[in-house]
Amino acid sequence: MMGRYLLRGVLGVVCAFLLLAAALLGYRAVCQQEIRASHPIAVPPGINLLEPVQLGGVPQWIQIRGHDVSRPLLLMLHGGPGLPEMPYAYVNAELEKYFVVVEWDQRGAGKSFQPDIPGESMRLEQFGRDAQELTELLLARFHQQKIFLVGHSSGTVIGLLLVARVPELIRAYVGISQIADLQESEKLLYAFVLHAAEKEQNLEAERALKKIGPPPFRSAEQLQVSQEWVNYFAPDPFALLSLDRWRLAWNSPAYGLLDLARFWRGAKFSFEHLWRELFAVDLFAQVPRVEVPVYFFLGRDDHVVTGAVAEKYFEALAAPKGKEFIWFERSAHWPQLEEPEKFRQLMVERVLKQNPG
Repeated sequence: MMGRYLLRGVLGVVCAFLLLAAALLGYRAVCQQEIRASHPIAVPPGINLLEPVQLGGVPQWIQIRGHDVSRPLLLMLHGGPGLPEMPYAYVNAELEKYFVVVEWDQRGAGKSFQPDIPGESMRLEQFGRDAQELTELLLARFHQQKIFLVGHSSGTVIGLLLVARVPELIRAYVGISQIADLQESEKLLYAFVLHAAEKEQNLEAERALKKIGPPPFRSAEQLQVSQEWVNYFAPDPFALLSLDRWRLAWNSPAYGLLDLARFWRGAKFSFEHLWRELFAVDLFAQVPRVEVPVYFFLGRDDHVVTGAVAEKYFEALAAPKGKEFIWFERSAHWPQLEEPEKFRQLMVERVLKQNPG
């Protein structure tokens, strides 16, 4: 008798789980259809492609969307490392009226994650070569001379290194949440969060922070402890893999369920291989000058990279073709998602119109 009741209970739980899964998948399908219907592209004259390309000998996925294939190319370099932004592209689909927008899941990230990617290839130099190869491929494919380049977070390192290497291919560069020196940023963030913990008499935070000690951190675990407490004392709704960002990715027409699984695996894989190299980057020394117009977009409440270090680098950066620093007052680390209308307006009214080609 007891076994029968237990079996019924297990079956009830399984049925409830299956019903919940069906409801979530149904809701997702409805959201995806609404997104597709809201952002249609007529082909021709437009383009709407999702395809793999070979970069550095590894297949990597790109999405190309635009209402007119003769519009200027805009290549987006996501951050993380390993956190693709292709699943969020529909938030700023309005840009596709003015640009041919290319989203790229970088080596080891998102749709481009494969468990057999050589760990030794996960180096910033290789990412730079991949980015240059993709840029040259796109320019040849669309018969254009230069490309607009937008980097976000760790993508800003790849972006500025690419700008420094091949300025003749770049029409203008936009750095969102621009990295300059992560070691210096982490020192400021550690001091901020330790002071906040002491001020609020949060003994758990104090103990955890004092245990790992100030930067430079010796392990990824120490870095994650610091970042988790930073997010506790200065909450960012789009920080790390938050519910808000996961909801946007879940509804994305560009990502299937297997892609969502790759999203998580790729983020872990990429972070493990790249975090040390990223924290050794010093753009003050590596890229002191650029030969293209430069725009920095910074969220006022960004506690992943710090505005103070980004401002210091901006002032030091020699940019004879022009530079501009713009604050997003209601944003943290993801201004393109937190203030998308302002982001789109600046991209069109400022970046595009000031650099018509």
